[in-house]
Amino acid sequence: MIKKSFCIANWKMYLSYDESIEYMNTFMEFSLDSNKSTEIIFCPSYLSINDIAKYNFPSVISVGSQDMSIYGKGAYTGEVSIEDLETIGCKWCVIGHSERRTLFNESDDMINIKLKSIFNSNINPILCIGETLEEMNNGQTVDVLNKQITSAFKGINIDSNKTILIAYEPVWSIGTGISADLDTILTNINIIKNITENIIKNHCNIYMLYGGSVSKENAKSIISIDGVDGFLIGSASIKPESFYSIYKEFL
Repeated sequence: MIKKSFCIANWKMYLSYDESIEYMNTFMEFSLDSNKSTEIIFCPSYLSINDIAKYNFPSVISVGSQDMSIYGKGAYTGEVSIEDLETIGCKWCVIGHSERRTLFNESDDMINIKLKSIFNSNINPILCIGETLEEMNNGQTVDVLNKQITSAFKGINIDSNKTILIAYEPVWSIGTGISADLDTILTNINIIKNITENIIKNHCNIYMLYGGSVSKENAKSIISIDGVDGFLIGSASIKPESFYSIYKEFL
């Protein structure tokens, strides 16, 4: 059986609307393998996500959001609800990214609320987890990962038809150019798999991703690690040629 994999571009707040459209026009000229088991997911900013979702994409490309509100429709100035994301054709939503946790003080409880909303929608989650440098140096990685995962899925009636992507992103490697070494990635992916198997009993479609200074130079070796099903890519995804070069490294 061919391994299903995912190559995700998280553009963060790097690209303007015009730059986003120019990016997609360029990327759509590249040769994509329609028979390849790798799904490409673009996560633009809210500014351009609606127009990008209208592209006539091949089946291997889908669109996701970088975040969502903890609230449904209502008087919540500046927020974007899961219902709004559904109406424009989003298939995925990133939640729990370390930048949301650290810069915007998102708690485990808030991430749990978002995940509950996703499980009541037609959207699939991309849940980000990972330890800080201090936590790693203090030997707290297992405890941190366990807390982040168990709190995220607390009280959720897991739908076995839902596809769940869990992105391990050690905070100390995001945007630093320093990727975790292969042994560390393997060890921590196995830890995450053991945790999820203990709390998710009904054999959902769960895939493990890695994120943190992924590049063309290290992509092939990381995707070859047993248990790694793809990447959540930040700054290396904001140029179409760079992102495409990583996509081509998939098995």
